[in-house]
Amino acid sequence: LWSHKTVSTSRGISSPADTASSVVMILSNFQYVYVFLSTSVLLSLAFHPKYAVRKDITSHPNWKLLDEQDDCGYSVADRIIGGDDATLGQYPWIARLGYNYEVENTTLIFYGCGGTIISDRYILTAAHCSPDTTDTPLTEVRIGEYDVRTDPDCVDDVCAPPVQNIKVEDYKCHGDFHNTTNHNDICLLRLAEPIQFNDFVSPICLPVYDYFKKVNFKESTMEVAGWGFSDMFLLKGSDILQTLRVPVLAYNECVATYKKNYKGIKIIPQQMCAGGVIGKDSCGGDSGGPLMAPFSFNAPPRYFIVGIVSYGPEICANSNTPGIYTKVSEYMMWILNNIRA
Repeated sequence: LWSHKTVSTSRGISSPADTASSVVMILSNFQYVYVFLSTSVLLSLAFHPKYAVRKDITSHPNWKLLDEQDDCGYSVADRIIGGDDATLGQYPWIARLGYNYEVENTTLIFYGCGGTIISDRYILTAAHCSPDTTDTPLTEVRIGEYDVRTDPDCVDDVCAPPVQNIKVEDYKCHGDFHNTTNHNDICLLRLAEPIQFNDFVSPICLPVYDYFKKVNFKESTMEVAGWGFSDMFLLKGSDILQTLRVPVLAYNECVATYKKNYKGIKIIPQQMCAGGVIGKDSCGGDSGGPLMAPFSFNAPPRYFIVGIVSYGPEICANSNTPGIYTKVSEYMMWILNNIRA
């Protein structure tokens, strides 16, 4: 999606590889390593048995509220400008944020931002997508969407359950969010009722391992996904969930790029850069969605959220300027401090 800022726009989506053609499982020292081989791209993953879950996280009294983290990040499938159609069930944690607006005394719902399921009651999104900064009320979250034209969604003989439309009960955005800089662009949406998990609806894993605090992901490739403007010049959103692979830039390179191209924009360590490939980017409709990748920590690979789509260049996918994402690992204690049973 695009940000509300005048010089930049929000973004967020990923395009993983094509449907995996084979999976190689290697058993070594009683540890499984899965390597996904796609028809065109090797889906990269990290295997880091030495890293543990952060002790400050596991000792937090609200850690138990994220009990789905044992079962998170699994996709039942094996790919936004320049993006490809995702596979049904490929990203079961993707959510759409619905906003009310009035047209001739009729209330309609516009889905203008994305979000990520992190538990059965909470959606993680960007603060600039919250009711504090939008002109229209945020009223509901749509779960389990794939093709906006059909419900339920079916591919061949496989059908997902109908979408779940759940009201937003409450929200909590970071107290130091600044709408002029998009610093601390993170927000939690609490749903009025629990999400019903199934094969096509489940939470993503949070970056709870030490690894996410110690690595800058330079030159790695991650994924974004959403229904944003697949053609910025026609301002037309996609009917089917799109996905895109984007390269991650080193922090110093990110800072230098924005300093050169956008005077006055300051990138802080709690942010990260990805993208910057002409013709391929996440655009309108993708703000608040996840920057994600599969990782393996003494287990089969699972998807972890690494960033939240925040903003990017004013003309989407038309420059070498990368998009800016909120680095989720820097906000894990904030997340734990602001969720409740």
